[in-house]
Formats: sequence, C-alpha cells, structure tokens
Amino acid sequence: MPFISYPRFSENEYNDRIVEMESLGVTSIMLGGRTTINGLRIAGKGQVGLVLRARIGRKTCALKIRRIDADRKTMDEEARLLKIANGAGVGPCLEGHTKNLIAMEFIDGQSIVDWVEGAAKDRIRRMSRSVLEQCHALDQAGLDHGELSRLTQHVIMSDIPWIIDFESSSTIRKTGNVTAAAQSIFLHGTVADRVKKTLETDKEKALSALKIYKRNQTRANFDAVLASLPV
Repeated sequence: MPFISYPRFSENEYNDRIVEMESLGVTSIMLGGRTTINGLRIAGKGQVGLVLRARIGRKTCALKIRRIDADRKTMDEEARLLKIANGAGVGPCLEGHTKNLIAMEFIDGQSIVDWVEGAAKDRIRRMSRSVLEQCHALDQAGLDHGELSRLTQHVIMSDIPWIIDFESSSTIRKTGNVTAAAQSIFLHGTVADRVKKTLETDKEKALSALKIYKRNQTRANFDAVLASLPV
C-alpha cells in the first residue's frame, strides 16, 4: 500500500512501519474517506501524516502515518499533546503510538462547514457551545491547538462536535483556543459566513468579551464570552 511510505517509497521505512503496525495490533487497513490521493480515498491528509482507517482487535481506529517528508522525525510529541487533550476531555482517544504511527479513536462524521449549512438554530447553538466549552478546557489545560481559526479542517461533526488534529499544538504558546474558535464560528471565515445566515451576533459585544477573556482566561470571563454570543 503506497500510503505506508508517502510521498516516496522507501523500503526500509515501509518495513519499519509494518513492524510498528504489528506492535500496535493492526490487523488490516481499509480505504475510504473524504480525501483522494492517486485515485484512492483515505480518511485524511496533512503536512505531517496521512490518516487511514485500521482494525485493531475489534475496533475500527484512525491510524495516522508519518509522511517521509514530515518536518519531524517521530510522532512522539503529537501523541503527548493528544494525551493532554484527552486529559481535558477533548479529542479522539489515543489508543497507542510508535515512532511513525498514532492510533486513535475513529470519528465518523462530516466537516463542520457542511454540517452548518441548513442546520437549525438550536443545533447550531448547541454545537457552538460544545466547541467553545472544549476550547475552554484546552485553555485551562495549557494546550493551544494552533489551528482553530480554521475550523473547517479541525472539527468533525458526529453525535457531538469533535476537535481533531493536534499536530500543530503547543504547551509553550499562550493558549488562544476560545478566541480563535469563537471568531471562526461567529465572526470571520467560511463557517461564520454560514452561521450568520441563521444566527445574528453582536460583533462589538463579542469582541469586547473575547478581549477580556484573552487577558484572563477565568471561568467568569468565559461565561461572559458565552453571554455575548448567540449560544
């Protein structure tokens, strides 16, 4: 399978990754998903890795495979960051990892931007509050996702909204999860453009509350952010 050593084939890397898959208990890999590479569909593609569905025991998991040309030598740090997110109750559950692989809970859903189109007011409100509550939990955990100004690639809608893809996250940067996500949902970008068709936001009031929260990320200031938004 070409995705095991991507974007170029390396026999050594391929063989190493097969051994790593066996160590994680992977019994099969399945094609299918929203991303197409060379005519084949997979679950996802990023700058660091490709994501495929895999069977581990009786579970269907998401298996992220490090790209040969990735800007990092291992997946250790991303696995550490996902574990922190899980500790805050956020993100797909980490199932295990090796040097080149991360196995995690598979989330079957749709992009938030597609979901928002045509969704009823109450559903959009519930989604928005859930995303922001998860973001506040990440802020409190000291983990900055780093990509939540572009929710289209980083939130999947299933039974609940799931924040995914922690490859650009950091425990060193000042956290800005709530401010980034709130602006992406209600003020700027593709998701906000669609939400605006259903919900009206007082932009000045929201920006003022977000500014205060950005300086001091307390629960009281977060509640003020929620009060400033139509959630």
